[in-house]
Amino acid sequence: MENGKFYRVPAFVVLGVLVISLAWVEGCGGILGSGSGGSGTLTGTVVDSSTKNPVSGALVVLEQADSTGVDRVVASITSAADGTFGFKPSASGTYDVVADATVTTSGTTVTYAATVTFGVPATASLGQIPLVSVFGSSTNPGSPVTLSDVVSSSGTTLGSGIPVGVTLSAQQSASVGSIKEITIPVFSVGLIGGSTPTITTGANTSCPSGTDCAPYSLLVPAGDYSSGTFSASGTQYTLSTQQSSVTYAVEGKAFVQSAPASPTCTSPTKQSTIVITNGTPAPSNPALAFTGCQ
Repeated sequence: MENGKFYRVPAFVVLGVLVISLAWVEGCGGILGSGSGGSGTLTGTVVDSSTKNPVSGALVVLEQADSTGVDRVVASITSAADGTFGFKPSASGTYDVVADATVTTSGTTVTYAATVTFGVPATASLGQIPLVSVFGSSTNPGSPVTLSDVVSSSGTTLGSGIPVGVTLSAQQSASVGSIKEITIPVFSVGLIGGSTPTITTGANTSCPSGTDCAPYSLLVPAGDYSSGTFSASGTQYTLSTQQSSVTYAVEGKAFVQSAPASPTCTSPTKQSTIVITNGTPAPSNPALAFTGCQ
């Protein structure tokens, strides 16, 4: 294996739908440097899978699975102008590194689906992480897709609305060890009407009867994620191609305003799925209704 080179071989992978993919092997070398958070002990470089050019401003997150098998974000950063990033994990063990991006240059927007690197040690050089660009919809080519609707909350008394805080995330299914869902980083900074990963419901005449409510928006890539399992000798990535149908799950977790770590509502977690077809979400985005809140 030669440092810093990609090798292409045919491969097939199923990610929600049948996807024809290509497998890349990232060489043992790669640029070491700092992203927005410093050099760190866990480093890498985000690149365009086709051009090999660095991707500036990519969202890069560290995730670890919770007891239900959902990969949760524990740290985040953006890549530097040369595509590099660095983390300084506070704990030992392994992480899953997830990166995606939406970049506008000279009025042209390019959005990249996520790439997941599984099982990365706290001290590791990932070398180059390839991102695959996705087309978006015919009306907004290259732009992220917006998943949006309303979160509502009601109390234990019938017809009584009650305000709650809700954290929101966009997820895609996985089957790697105990991991069942991957959290996909949502876009917000610099985008008009960007994502609202945390909201608070309140009284409003537009709310469903007997509830408090608030709108939400999550901006995501219109593509399934690519993936690879970390190897110190070179990580092999299976890259997805453009899909006509992509499935996301929108998850909301309710919490008490005065104690964010404490759950509220009869079921503090709600999840709904939505299918994106040719870059356009289904006509009915998933609404999340919390009941029995206090």
